Amino acid sequence: MDNIEKKVEEVKEPVVVKKAAAAPKAVATPKVAAVKEKGVTLKNTSGKEVSTSAYFYKGILPSGFEGTCGNPVEREDLLSVFNKVFKPEDNILFYKQADKEVYLVIIPLKYSDSVGDEHDSVDGDFQKHAISFLTEGSVNLDSLRQKLDRIKKFVKYTDR
Repeated sequence: MDNIEKKVEEVKEPVVVKKAAAAPKAVATPKVAAVKEKGVTLKNTSGKEVSTSAYFYKGILPSGFEGTCGNPVEREDLLSVFNKVFKPEDNILFYKQADKEVYLVIIPLKYSDSVGDEHDSVDGDFQKHAISFLTEGSVNLDSLRQKLDRIKKFVKYTDR
């Protein structure tokens, strides 16, 4: 019996395989492109170009913005509802992702309640709110209005 117990104890010991030390990996940091380099044009709900520095912290556009945030909304019925909640002269942007029924409301920095020096923002931060609907073309104008009204509570109007 003693022989068997010794063999069992020998088997119980874990086998440790030592690997050669790998070279330390470089930590990837997200690249942030300057606005002038990208050539991205932002448009308000009236279709007019607006300054990117009015929306992005330190005037820097985050990489991938165009692919992620899509294009300005062009549907008249949606713009009509949006412009009833937000004044067009406030230049609050209304964008739609290209491949999904997801809408973004982008708030100018002057009305932002979450981006700025006091919030320890990083270059390229911007205040955005997403509104999503289940399927393409399923936007209900009443529910859009309700969702926009909820977003309006996060806009800090300083000129009123």
